[in-house]
Amino acid sequence: MFIVLVQVQVKPELLDEFTPAILNNAARSVERDPGCRRFDVLQREDDRTKWAFYEVYDNENAWVQHRNSAHFLEFKAVADRALISRDVTKLTGVNVKS
Repeated sequence: MFIVLVQVQVKPELLDEFTPAILNNAARSVERDPGCRRFDVLQREDDRTKWAFYEVYDNENAWVQHRNSAHFLEFKAVADRALISRDVTKLTGVNVKS
């Protein structure tokens, strides 16, 4: 498993544009991107400008393909204007089932 944890801060005045853009990107990623297993969108309760995305892919190549998809590029156009900061952490995961 290849996991990406993205933490961002959004300009307050662009939250209304950013929110549907990230939700659409996440939904389309799970629906359409081969190898995308999960895409969770989280927003802090105490600071609505701070978000985290937890993305799970079969492998790093699936994530690279996701970043070339039309829905990601649409989201990126909004994010490039809306984000104050972005931190991306790449992780390797092991799925433990009981």
